[in-house]
Amino acid sequence: MLQMTQAAATLLNEIRSTSEIPAQAGVRVYPEKLGESEVSIGVGFVDDPMPGDQVSEQEGIRLFVAPEIAGPLDATKIDVTRSDGETQLIFCPQEDAQENVSLN
Repeated sequence: MLQMTQAAATLLNEIRSTSEIPAQAGVRVYPEKLGESEVSIGVGFVDDPMPGDQVSEQEGIRLFVAPEIAGPLDATKIDVTRSDGETQLIFCPQEDAQENVSLN
């Protein structure tokens, strides 16, 4: 199951607060089509999970993962990286958080 680090939860809560998103909204991770054959991972706040979403609560955040990507992200965690003064969400292997791989 996709996991979330405390650092990622903190960043998401900061985004929620500054964007005035209701506290009960969850975070949904879903495939986002970029073009004819390109797919990225989308992350956004939603009120409720979509049918078939994998649902969990981690670090105080409700996390919804679309069924199309739940399997491929099973051994992954959402973390953060800081570069050039910016903080971004990244997806990296659960077993080795030191090797961060951005899927942007």
